[in-house]
Amino acid sequence: MTTQGDPPDRAGPGPVETWRTDGFAIDPERILRVQGYRDAARIRPRVRKIAERIGAEIAGIARPDIRYRRCPIVSVGGGVLELAGGYRFTCAAFDRLLGEAEEVVVFIMTLGADLEDTVAARFEASEPVDGLFLEAGGWLTIERATRMLAAHINQHLKPEGLAVTFRLGPGYDYKSGEERAPWGLEEQPILFSIFEDTALPVSLLESCAMTPKLSRSGLFGIARKV
Repeated sequence: MTTQGDPPDRAGPGPVETWRTDGFAIDPERILRVQGYRDAARIRPRVRKIAERIGAEIAGIARPDIRYRRCPIVSVGGGVLELAGGYRFTCAAFDRLLGEAEEVVVFIMTLGADLEDTVAARFEASEPVDGLFLEAGGWLTIERATRMLAAHINQHLKPEGLAVTFRLGPGYDYKSGEERAPWGLEEQPILFSIFEDTALPVSLLESCAMTPKLSRSGLFGIARKV
């Protein structure tokens, strides 16, 4: 078990930060791979042209919009992560993945409603390939934006001799010993409560899923660079 920082009643999360970036094109080959097209020689020219068009088009309708907040870790142990401010999360893999961390950065990211609306409109217009490729491109955009966010945070952490480590999120499972350990999606409201005084571009459904759909939440560990 590791213990860091001040107890929750003496220290809390840092200020909420906003980070946005313009949209960017997505490699059509990656869109095709996500959709299961593994053999380039067997891809029909019409399908490839759609992927190329969507890869360029998505830059204008998927714009990552992110809120994030640094939070000191009070303790990590027994599968429980406790953050300053009294926020507690449970996952057996926390001990392994965050045992060396001093803080976390909690974040909420979305591409906004425009892309989701465009996907729905393409399906309604009987353009299912467009819709599927746009959604695949959206998730590829989120993956790239997540890496860009990590790089952005690292720039600010570098003068302190710190860097981000593992990224984790509710609704996923992680290796813990010989098994996989889930971080339950039902803890999503706790993560959102860290931003309770902030207007967010994302909201939670009763199922604890997010809307707009093309959104992501989670945290990065922050540890001292060796």
